[in-house]
Amino acid sequence: MSEITYNYAAIGAFSSDTAQRAAHLMEIHQDILQRTQALADYFLGKGATAYFDAQRQMLDGLENLAHHITQHHRVVDGTMESAQVTDANVQSFFV
Repeated sequence: MSEITYNYAAIGAFSSDTAQRAAHLMEIHQDILQRTQALADYFLGKGATAYFDAQRQMLDGLENLAHHITQHHRVVDGTMESAQVTDANVQSFFV
């Protein structure tokens, strides 16, 4: 293995796409949360309680997923930056 290369443009595009998807999930989360809260005055009783509990659980899961994807973006981005720095530093050993 004489040469290891990274396609930084592709990695950067993937990282950016991942961040955008996480942001989109948070937009969906906020939209569903607002719509659910808007029902609170009109939807009452045992069924409403069960519905709102289920919505809360789903919204918690969606929010956690968005945060997890954001964390994934940060790891990919940080790893790419570290690889770029390492590549730049290692070049001096072979000159």
